[in-house]
Amino acid sequence: MNSVFSFARLGALLIKEFIQMRRDRITFAMMLGVPLMQLVLFGYAINNDPKSLPAALVAMSSDPYTRAMVSALQTTCYYRFDHVARNAA
Repeated sequence: MNSVFSFARLGALLIKEFIQMRRDRITFAMMLGVPLMQLVLFGYAINNDPKSLPAALVAMSSDPYTRAMVSALQTTCYYRFDHVARNAA
């Protein structure tokens, strides 16, 4: 029984596709150009430095350590606390 997967068939298919790409320059240019263009555009669109992320904070205790932590979190530029609650409800 013949095997479903054959390295000889895969090699022949790859050679055929490279010959087709060499004949059709526009398709080859699009194969390289479109991903490069997406890489550049998405690289500028996606920012890896988040600022002012909306968040809610639940501080169940009101001891000095918790108040200091809440104050420290509120002074960072990474979070913007829309709601600070004393209980989870």
